[in-house]
Amino acid sequence: MLKKRNISVYSDFKTGFFCKFFLFLGLILLIFYVIQWTVPLITINENVSGIILAFSILLLGIGIIAFFFNRQLAKLAEIADEIEHGDESEHPKKSDK
Repeated sequence: MLKKRNISVYSDFKTGFFCKFFLFLGLILLIFYVIQWTVPLITINENVSGIILAFSILLLGIGIIAFFFNRQLAKLAEIADEIEHGDESEHPKKSDK
């Protein structure tokens, strides 16, 4: 049987790590492509050069999406914290009615 897993709103599913990881790989591939395009250090096929550019764009896009999810999950955790610990000054007391 499957175990029931409770996931906290404070869990960000490691999106911060994946954001940095994918952006780093994408930038490394993009820098390699630009260097290879300007000063051909090694001889590679034109198709391989296009594949490197495509993967760098893909990884940068995934990194940006992971960054977006990271920010949204951080906002969700902030909202959950406000609800959990909310300010009593925002809500009128029962005796003030």
